[in-house]
Amino acid sequence: MIDRKNSAARLAGSHKHLAVPFSATLRHVTVAVSLAVFGVAPQAYAQTAATQIHIQQQSLSDALLQLGQQTSLQFIYASDLVRGYTAQPINGTMSPEEALRRLLAGTGIEYSREGNTINLWRPTDSTTQLKSITVTGRSLATTEDTGSYAARDVTIGKSAQSLREIPQSVSVMTRTQMDDQGFTRVADALNYVTGIRSSSYSDTELFTSRGFNTNIQYDGVPTQQGALGPGVPHQDLAIYDRLEVLRGPTGLLTGSGEPGGSINMVRKRPTDEFRLEGAVGVGSWDNYRAEADISGPMNENGTLRGRLVGVYQDKSQYYTYGKNNPQLLYGVLEYDLGQNTTVGITGLYSKMNFRVFNGLPLYDDGSLPGYDTFLGTTKLSGHETFELGADLKHRFGEGWEFKANYSHKENNYKGYSAMALTPVSVETGLTSGWAGRINNTFTWDQLDANVTGPFQLLGREHFVTVGYNWARYDTTSSSRFSAFPDWDAFNDFDYGALDLPLLNKSQDITTQSGLYASTRLSLTDNLTAVVGGRWSNYDLKSRDLKPTTSPWQKSDAKADNKFTPFAGLVFDVNEQISVYGSYAETFVPQSDSDYSGKTLEPRKGWQMEAGVKGEFLDGRLNTSLAVYRLRDTNRAVVDTDHIGCGNSPTGTCYRGSGLVQSQGWEFEIVGSPLAGWDLGAGYTYTDVRVREDSDHEVEGQRFNSNLIPKHLFRMWTQYKFAPDDFGGSLRGWSVGAGVQSQSNLYTNSVYQGGYTTVSAKLGYQPNKHWEALLVINNLFDKRYLESVGHGTFLNLYGAPRNAMLTVKYRY
Repeated sequence: MIDRKNSAARLAGSHKHLAVPFSATLRHVTVAVSLAVFGVAPQAYAQTAATQIHIQQQSLSDALLQLGQQTSLQFIYASDLVRGYTAQPINGTMSPEEALRRLLAGTGIEYSREGNTINLWRPTDSTTQLKSITVTGRSLATTEDTGSYAARDVTIGKSAQSLREIPQSVSVMTRTQMDDQGFTRVADALNYVTGIRSSSYSDTELFTSRGFNTNIQYDGVPTQQGALGPGVPHQDLAIYDRLEVLRGPTGLLTGSGEPGGSINMVRKRPTDEFRLEGAVGVGSWDNYRAEADISGPMNENGTLRGRLVGVYQDKSQYYTYGKNNPQLLYGVLEYDLGQNTTVGITGLYSKMNFRVFNGLPLYDDGSLPGYDTFLGTTKLSGHETFELGADLKHRFGEGWEFKANYSHKENNYKGYSAMALTPVSVETGLTSGWAGRINNTFTWDQLDANVTGPFQLLGREHFVTVGYNWARYDTTSSSRFSAFPDWDAFNDFDYGALDLPLLNKSQDITTQSGLYASTRLSLTDNLTAVVGGRWSNYDLKSRDLKPTTSPWQKSDAKADNKFTPFAGLVFDVNEQISVYGSYAETFVPQSDSDYSGKTLEPRKGWQMEAGVKGEFLDGRLNTSLAVYRLRDTNRAVVDTDHIGCGNSPTGTCYRGSGLVQSQGWEFEIVGSPLAGWDLGAGYTYTDVRVREDSDHEVEGQRFNSNLIPKHLFRMWTQYKFAPDDFGGSLRGWSVGAGVQSQSNLYTNSVYQGGYTTVSAKLGYQPNKHWEALLVINNLFDKRYLESVGHGTFLNLYGAPRNAMLTVKYRY
């Protein structure tokens, strides 16, 4: 078992350096492809290549930590094994194993090697009696190349922590599961995560959990949200190592934000050994895709590493005139300034050309058009995104680290869209419509810096995180729309002069900053307290830019030193099971005013949660069971006793007395119960209702009934046939199946009953280099509404049965 109380302090994030200059990679690629074509496996790079190693005289545990940071090795050993030993200094060019032998000389400690993982033990030890394991080397949070659905650690809370250390519900979609299911879109992957459901338009989806929207982080840094207008597309899954999901309020991490939770999208980083991956795919509706991923060291000693990921896809849709053409290029460089300091630079460019589809209206008899019906313009819209970032990590020693991350991202959107304003006449096929164009520019700047590490108090070791982050979100928007009466919306896609000059332009800037701190206090050998808080500042200002520039107007939606606390307890029942309880908060500023002219206080979301988590089969299987109650309080509701607000004698007044309550439970099991069998399954029960409102008729009714099903079940399972199964006749083959099932959703206009969809996969891997997989989604061609809308828009069918065949090559 991993010693969870100390693992975060010991995971120093070493880099697996390999003496292969990037200038030589083209030769290696050529040789690898040639050998693979002829069925011959290329020789692996020598994992014993000599490298420069410098280790000072210090404790053996710290010396092993430094060796892991400087070489390709990762060490696993019993906590007491190295205690009391002092390692002699090492300085020179040698193989990693030679350096290890020198460090272990005279200790009686032996080792075995599997790949780059080194297991240490004393010959008299019994591995079945180990109570804790210390891991030194590359962070176990990385899921790439693990072959596992069960994540060891997550980094959504700044430092690497095991799932059992976090007293809240956490799920991880690993790189392995994404690859096994053939996912390429963020929404497709998250829709298989326990308790998460996507909504809104394709590729710009919002994600809900426990009755509310969730917040987005990239590499642990929260992104300021809140823009109006078309959403910004999610990037292709090819650039991500994993998706981490924490359900419930996350004010400690994000400051202001909806109480549904946070999704941390962790991007790939350069590898310490050369690798090349490529894939081509073809699927339903003229879906063609190609991607490439090359990574590795770029100089002789591996201190400079790089990675480049490219994606091109062109696809139609199941409905008429559907079109999407995403393209992406992502690059990252890492450089070790010294053995304890690493800097990184990232860059991203993406482009997406598509046709906007805002969903179908109803006919005036209440029926829906067919699933292949399109409403909109055939003119192509486009998103173009640029991003640059830099990060720094410095290891002070004794488990202390400093990390800083800054990024700048711009998105330019030029779109054409149309929607109905009235239901479509059954007799004439005509409706009244609205069509035009939008030009938006979104700009994000965000910074996070934190220090983490262990400290001693009252004879016990504890862990602390202190940090600061700042985010600025700048959006400019302009649009022009025209009315189209008596419009044959399902047959006429020519909207005339959609390129008329834009008549208006406005700008909004949202800024948020905050200081946060948390600590894990080891109260006893089995009991840990987690406490923390964040002090946040939030402000929003806006102005008109066209036809004339107006002065900045500061919004009343603001916060000054708003404090959001967090507290939790984790009790380790034994080496496999922990129970926990926690209290968490978040807040959302409001701009509405009461009858006295005072701006309402921010909404406050708070949650109490209790649960049990299990880690079995040496970490290959994770389970969790949680119950919770979440309340969103002080919501603005209409004050029916007063009028005359908003600088108008008849203006609506508000009061902060609304209350929405969500409560429920969830269960999850993820991992490998048996050799060759992978499983990810989760069930969620969510009862979210309006408890207090000035409109008493809605009290007791479901909240967000078009977004949140009461019952939600997700499962994916796969079996890879062993070499001796069926006499070896199925060697290299794998089969998988997925189930997505949920209860009803509805609005005042549209009702969607509960439904279940099934997917299937057939895979074949003849050797370690080549793999083919065929994925069939909606196997039984279930007809359903993926988005339950209103009388005139937002009704979107789920995709009918479709298939994708992908061939991959790995070197």
